[in-house]
Amino acid sequence: MVAVKPPPPVVAPEPVFRVLPAGATIVRLFDPSSFGAHALVFRTFGPISRFDHQRAPYPTRADDPDRGIVYGANTLSSCIVEIFGDSRVVDVGTWDVAALTTTRALNLLDLRGSGAMRAGTVAAISKESNRQFSQEWSRYFYDTAFVYGEVDGLVFHNAHNDEDAYALYERASDALDCAPADIRPLRHDSLRAAIREIAISNGLFVPPY
Repeated sequence: MVAVKPPPPVVAPEPVFRVLPAGATIVRLFDPSSFGAHALVFRTFGPISRFDHQRAPYPTRADDPDRGIVYGANTLSSCIVEIFGDSRVVDVGTWDVAALTTTRALNLLDLRGSGAMRAGTVAAISKESNRQFSQEWSRYFYDTAFVYGEVDGLVFHNAHNDEDAYALYERASDALDCAPADIRPLRHDSLRAAIREIAISNGLFVPPY
């Protein structure tokens, strides 16, 4: 198993970036019944998830008003496997799906494949079950502007099926838009066929709803 070590990097990074252009679509799943979540709300409580950059020391969590995070992807499939992949049960429950639109170009640090090594870490950072070091690296990427610039977020391969996924910092909050018509319940009839196909392709179970 590849060892994920904490920052700083041993060798000077030569980071790779991906520019997500204005007008691009980012798919996001969120549960509006959970702590006021909304399509355009960046979560400031943490760190909880893989690349959270809130400053509470591991394993504690706290609200960090200056640091918010949003996770998304370029496909519904990537979002579904990241949310439901561990349980392998797609429980649509009260989840909503939103199609966010970028209103300016987003500069994302690329952690896919060799991009992770060029950033100073390893690709396993996107898959390691212990998230202490991935959170430390995210804070390092965010804070070390003289190396990485003031990146809007990260692009990485998700931990379940290697599709692209995004972690967006609050720096991107001015660059996202979402019309009410672009939000719908995950249980919406128009999504049934897509969810069924995603489940079959990824070995997931969808309970009747």
